[in-house]
Order: sequence, then structure tokens, then C-alpha cells
Amino acid sequence: MIEINTKMLKDLERRLGTYSSKAPLVLARALNRAAQNTKSNISKKTRETYTAKAKDIKDTIRISNANSYRLGAVVYSRGNLIALDKFKISPTQANPKKVPKKIKVSVKKGNVSEFMHAFIANIQGNKLFQRVGKARLPIKRLMGPAVPQMIDNAMIRKFVEKEEGASHGSSCKAPEVRGAEGLRAKDQRAKVRPKVPRP
Repeated sequence: MIEINTKMLKDLERRLGTYSSKAPLVLARALNRAAQNTKSNISKKTRETYTAKAKDIKDTIRISNANSYRLGAVVYSRGNLIALDKFKISPTQANPKKVPKKIKVSVKKGNVSEFMHAFIANIQGNKLFQRVGKARLPIKRLMGPAVPQMIDNAMIRKFVEKEEGASHGSSCKAPEVRGAEGLRAKDQRAKVRPKVPRP
């Protein structure tokens, strides 16, 4: 949550003079700009660590904007597990004539996992599946981490807080939400106090 304390509000009211009544609106707009910047930084830093696409990350990030009556903006991510085929995989295309013995998947940059008996199937686009047993059916789509889990990476969280100028300290509040396939993901709510630009 990006918020303004009473001291900052009083200081701005003093500098605005006869326009002091506009102070809450000025601060709210500054907070909302900072929140948009935080959203961009989260996506950028997450993609430096993980191979997920920008769209898949940004689609989960929400902003609860500040207004004149509530001088606090909340930036958070909410979403279920992402399919492994949304990350970097090899091969990427289904080829019935040449079925690979294993599929290589890189969720984190620099790390590669191998999935035996997995295969690519073109079902409304190429997707990564694995058979549950020895029989042809049933099959399951292989899933990776949720975006909130990636954002909860300590290195990413620290970077975002630093970039937003958390000069008075920061804290994180992460309520749990239910992820896909019964696994738990987390909402990541970063609370920072950025330097508010002068009006």
C-alpha cells in the first residue's frame, strides 16, 4: 500500500497556501502515478527472473486507486497457477511424426527442468500435457507457479520497494487465495511510502 502520512499532507497544504483545500486531490494523483510505476516495475523485475510473458504478469496486477478521502493506493497481484507452456519450453510445437522423449522447461531463467513422458498437443493452441498413468488417458496439463508467488520472491519484492523510494520502511501483507489444482498461491501487497513529487 502506498500511503501518505499526516505530516506530508500538512506540509503540502502549507506550500499550496490559499489552494490548501486541493492538497488531498494533488496527493491522490501523485499516489496513483506512483502505483502505476510500481505496477510497471513489478512486471519488469519479475521478467528478469522468470520466463513468463509480460501480459501474463500484468493481467494479474490490480491497483486500488487513492482519492481525496482515502490517501492510500494498493498494488496487488491475484491469479491462479500458470500453465508451464506459458513459460519457456522446448520443443514448442506439437509434432506427431517426431515425439520427443522429454520436454525441457525453464520457469526461472538459468534453470531447466526435464519432464519425461510429457508431450505437446495442439488443443486451441500448443499446450503441455502429461499422462497420469501408463494408459493414454487420463492426461493433465502441467502447471507452474502463479504470478503472486513469483512476485513474492524476496529479491523482486526488495527491488520494487527500493525503486519506489521506501524512505520510511516497508512491510508486506500477503493474504492467501486458492490457486489452481488445490495448491495455494498468495496475493502480494507491497506497502511502500514513495517520495511524493512537489506540486
